[in-house]
Amino acid sequence: MRNLIILVAVSMLTACQSAPPTVQTGQGAEVTFDGLHRVDNSVVQYAWLKPDLSLAAYSKIKLVGAGIEYRAVRSANPATAGNRSEFPLTDQQKMRLESVVAEVFQEELGNSKKYSLTSEEGPDVLELTGALIDVVSRVPPERAGRGDYYISSVGSATLVLELRDSQSNEILARAIDGQAFQSVYMQKSSSPHNAQEVKRGLRKWGRRLTEILDQLHGGL
Repeated sequence: MRNLIILVAVSMLTACQSAPPTVQTGQGAEVTFDGLHRVDNSVVQYAWLKPDLSLAAYSKIKLVGAGIEYRAVRSANPATAGNRSEFPLTDQQKMRLESVVAEVFQEELGNSKKYSLTSEEGPDVLELTGALIDVVSRVPPERAGRGDYYISSVGSATLVLELRDSQSNEILARAIDGQAFQSVYMQKSSSPHNAQEVKRGLRKWGRRLTEILDQLHGGL
């Protein structure tokens, strides 16, 4: 039986691209300490798989959140505060982000054609563990009496995913992918706009993940 971690970098491996993804094999293959082989031409920054991986024996996915890690942002010198590009998130903003991340990934994976979501372990259950790390906001705090802010990016984050067999805990795949949540043009900063950009970026990850997990059901 087989096993996997979050949130699923595997699903992102076979999107349309100029060259198909290829798992390294042979004497020169880059192999991790736990037996995963590096994937070339992946659509994520880094991806590793078990050779000849097929998920055909699985019909359910158990989502496991590994938390959100925020980049430390130091207090700025008042004299240079206007030049800042990174800002700390409030506790309320962190809670809202955690809620949106869970909501979006559950919705997108719920659209899978090959798997249903479950909260239980089982012989046909994949465990998908996901975490966001190095999360940073580029949205200045709203202050009374200040003029409008125009920004092109609301922030960035890195998604870390692992896919395992839910019973044996065998590692099947791992992926790491960074993303900036940004608009094509400079936009006026506002809570509704900023939330929309974050949700759009998360959906991009979720949809790609779901598509690739469905494709891996038959093997890479």
